[in-house]
Amino acid sequence: MGAEELLDDDAFDPKKLFNEEEYSTLIIGREGMSKKENNTADLIEALLENEINRQESEAVFLKLKEANSQKMLMESIHAATKTSDKIKLVAACWECGLDFSDYFIEFVKLAVHSDFQLALEALSVVESSEGIQTEAKLTTALEIASSAISGHTELVNDLIENIKNRIA
Repeated sequence: MGAEELLDDDAFDPKKLFNEEEYSTLIIGREGMSKKENNTADLIEALLENEINRQESEAVFLKLKEANSQKMLMESIHAATKTSDKIKLVAACWECGLDFSDYFIEFVKLAVHSDFQLALEALSVVESSEGIQTEAKLTTALEIASSAISGHTELVNDLIENIKNRIA
C-alpha cells in the first residue's frame, strides 16, 4: 500500500475506528512487560474480538491457564470501560479454569452488579473459587451480598447461600 492509498479519504474512516459497537478497545499498559506478559496481553485482547469463535476461545482459555494469568485478567477487568468487555473477561476467568480465590471479594462485588450477565459470570467465578477464605473475608463478602440492591434476587440469594456454606 503506497502513501497515496493511506492518505485516500476512502482508505479508512476514523469514526468507524472509534465505534464501540464495532471495535473493543482495551488498553493494557505494556511498559516493562516481558515477552510472556505481552503474549498474555495479546490473548486477553483476542477475547474481546467480535469475530472470535468458540474453538478459538477455547485455545485462548487454555493458553491463559498455562500462563497463570489471574493478575493480568483482573487488571483487564478493572481497565475495561464497557460492560460487554467486562462480561467477556469475567467469563474467561472461570472458563480458563484458574482459581481466582485471591480475588474473591472483587468477584462478590461484581456478582451483585446491576447487569445480569456480568453478575451471573461473576457468580460462576465465586462458585468455582476453591481456595480457603478467612472468616473476616467471608464476613465481608456476606455483608456485600446481603446489602446488595439488585433486581436479580435469585442470583443474589445463590451468592449469599454460597458464602454461608463456606462459613459453616
